Amino acid sequence: MKPLSITHWDYRAKKVKNDMNINIMDIYQRNLEYEEIIPYLNEKDVVLEVGCGNGYSTSVFRKFVKHIDAFDCSKHMIARAKKAFGEVNNSFLVDNVLRIKKLNKKYDVIICVRVLINLKNLEEQKLALNNFTSLLKENGKLILFEGFLDGFRKLNNIRKKVGLANIEPAKINFYSKVNEVLFLLKQKFIIKKQMHLGSYDYLTRFVYPYLVSTNSMKHNTIFHKKAQSLADAYNPNFLKKFSRIRGFLLIKKHF
Repeated sequence: MKPLSITHWDYRAKKVKNDMNINIMDIYQRNLEYEEIIPYLNEKDVVLEVGCGNGYSTSVFRKFVKHIDAFDCSKHMIARAKKAFGEVNNSFLVDNVLRIKKLNKKYDVIICVRVLINLKNLEEQKLALNNFTSLLKENGKLILFEGFLDGFRKLNNIRKKVGLANIEPAKINFYSKVNEVLFLLKQKFIIKKQMHLGSYDYLTRFVYPYLVSTNSMKHNTIFHKKAQSLADAYNPNFLKKFSRIRGFLLIKKHF
């Protein structure tokens, strides 16, 4: 894991006041992610959430499951999670996706949202995925939402045509290609469903900056709210190529 990444999240845990956007600035993107994840949670499930940040997502997911363990590598994030949301049918703890030390039970579901991008390289991402596999029950589900390089490149191709600057991934992140991670996933999992946010990214990362100019862009505007509604209603596969975030519903294979 990148030291810069840990420092970044420690800083946000201590300085960002709003619990809603401490983990991600774009709350409407987050809403779309949750809408994709929640249908695959069950009231009988014992769940592990990796990279839970300040616990906001845990406070949402725990409403739909029996119990959820949630960890983050930032002790400041976990301290804030306990203070802000408490431990109801969940527990918060400090741990690391590369060396998971505090958990020894098997889970029905593991949720991983924008966590692998905080690792150094593809090898670390592979190690994390192997660790997740070892903590899943037979036929257990891994719900994975991650950022990938592919969507950035496709967006930048069309942005260039209208004079918009490239979107550059954050320096704290490492973005692999979709096919690189798919290759790893297929070794351990059956891929039941693939998901994307192509419609939302096309609207908010191409149409919006073109309309208002890059100097006038803001987070979480009425445009973004309406873009979420549009993406809920219309998110065709031909827009998948523009999605910076891709989701996978995965079932652990029998070995």
